[in-house]
Amino acid sequence: MFFFKKKPAQTITVLPHPGVCPQGEVVAATVGQSIVEILLENDVEISHSCQMQCACTTCHVYLMEGAKFVSPMGTQEDKLLNQTGDRQRWSRLACQAVFEGGGDLLIEIRN
Repeated sequence: MFFFKKKPAQTITVLPHPGVCPQGEVVAATVGQSIVEILLENDVEISHSCQMQCACTTCHVYLMEGAKFVSPMGTQEDKLLNQTGDRQRWSRLACQAVFEGGGDLLIEIRN
């Protein structure tokens, strides 16, 4: 009889980041929580200087895959991202991107 570790139904894969998770990480995604909340609950210490109030850009991530599985971008998030020097079409503030389920996410932490 074989026993395998069960893979979570939906995951967030974090690409390697030298200061946060040098080897990268795969964590279970929880519907209704922001990317920041999910990462922090799984010991991925992403920066969030404004305490997830959409008042800074320290939790800036590139949402490389799975954008359709998170909440849409709001006006305040859009304004803040315009202030970053490295905004891309796949940029999101992880404190504002709430996982809605339906698939996996692939992210790159920017700060």
